[in-house]
Amino acid sequence: MSRFRIAKRTGVEGPGKSLSKVNGMIWVAPHDRHLAQLADGLTAAASFFVAYWAWNSFRLLTGISNPLEVSGDLVWIILGFAVLEIFLLAKLEAYSYRRFTSLAKEIGRVAKTVLAAVALLLAFLFVVRYGYVPRTFLLIFGGVNFLALSLEKTAFFYAVNSLRRRRKSRQKVLVVGTGTRAQRFIATVDEHLGWQLEIIGLLTGDPAKAGTEVAGRPVLGLNSDIERVLHEQPVDEVVICVSTKRFDEIREILDVCEREGVQVRLNSDFFGRLAKKVRVDHIYGLPIISFLTAPGDGWALAVKRLMDIVISAFLLLVLSPLLLLIALLIKATSKGPVLYQWNVVGLNKKPFRSWKFRTMVPGADRLKAALEEQNIMTGPVFKLAEDPRVTGIGRVLRKYSLDELPQLWSVLKGDMSLVGPRPVFPHELDAYESWHRRKLSIKPGITCLWQVSGRNRVRDFDDWVRLDFEYIDNWSLGLDVRILLRTVGAVLKGGGL
Repeated sequence: MSRFRIAKRTGVEGPGKSLSKVNGMIWVAPHDRHLAQLADGLTAAASFFVAYWAWNSFRLLTGISNPLEVSGDLVWIILGFAVLEIFLLAKLEAYSYRRFTSLAKEIGRVAKTVLAAVALLLAFLFVVRYGYVPRTFLLIFGGVNFLALSLEKTAFFYAVNSLRRRRKSRQKVLVVGTGTRAQRFIATVDEHLGWQLEIIGLLTGDPAKAGTEVAGRPVLGLNSDIERVLHEQPVDEVVICVSTKRFDEIREILDVCEREGVQVRLNSDFFGRLAKKVRVDHIYGLPIISFLTAPGDGWALAVKRLMDIVISAFLLLVLSPLLLLIALLIKATSKGPVLYQWNVVGLNKKPFRSWKFRTMVPGADRLKAALEEQNIMTGPVFKLAEDPRVTGIGRVLRKYSLDELPQLWSVLKGDMSLVGPRPVFPHELDAYESWHRRKLSIKPGITCLWQVSGRNRVRDFDDWVRLDFEYIDNWSLGLDVRILLRTVGAVLKGGGL
């Protein structure tokens, strides 16, 4: 089994979610892949000129005097942007074999690509100090780009599915297993004719089922008959749908399929029970399996960091007059420092120092012990329904989350992110149960699912942690954007963070 070639950065999901990729083979023909890349590049470039026309119309309607000049430099930037989007789509496996994809996933790839590409374009224009490029144009361009690529992918998706349905040749598949997992796979194949799969039969580990039918397909023999069946039947792929508790049988099947040169896919519960994500790398011939408990997509994390830098720097600059006004109001209405310094723990238990606007009376921490009986939270955190230590201006700041604004400096520095679990006090960490500590596997943030999911109704710390885990296990750039948008709505409604 050690001779099997396993793809780098293989994503493996839990049972019933998707088929695991076990060989990383790119099945789409190179000329088809290049054609798709060319179509995406042309669509990206064309979306610029459509956006330019739309923005010009907007400029004339609103009376904006400065036109956007299409210079030679701008043309090169457009071409670079098109290449960038092709690169990002390739990173999201938009040009690999897509039999097991869906239109929703295609649009999701487009959304992630456009978001990342426009953010990188904005950063590039800022760094090189390019001439006049209105923010309204970039906003319109992002929308047009997303719409154009989505329409292109939709048309391509239905065209390909139509062609697949008309094809007479189908991929012949042999399923190993006759249990619930195998039957679910067969039902899914039957629902998706566009996959062009034909299940010719099954193998079983139960002698009583040999020669019978399962889900309308014949059981061609026992698992040990794999070599005979491959010789007698035209098999293009073998999909293993059995529990890895019977690992010896699976290994024998893998060995036979390798000798016979038959593609194998493993739909198993093994990886899903050990970790949410698995990455397999070949390092100088050594197969290394990494079980990831936190997001491990390097490029997406880099884009997340870029978003943190751009947005936090922009907000600190734009909101500087408001920050100064809040500081003056705090100083004028109560004694004590303007900022509250808190020493907390972040990614991988790394301590760091952050700041908020002070919303409590001086010495509030010393009064905490007398209020412990009023704590409305179970677990190691402290929260009061009506905290008597909060000042008048503090209540206003908390209602609209304005006290959180100085943390943007921690985001810019890299100690925090805009979105992530709340930072942890050292004394809280000491009271954590072992499973709580996975919160610290990603960088803490200003807002997260707990803050936008009705946090005032959450009274159990365990429920709070589960919301953080939901974020960690399902993290994506799109999720961050949705949380940020919901955060803006919560703040404007005065719900606080």
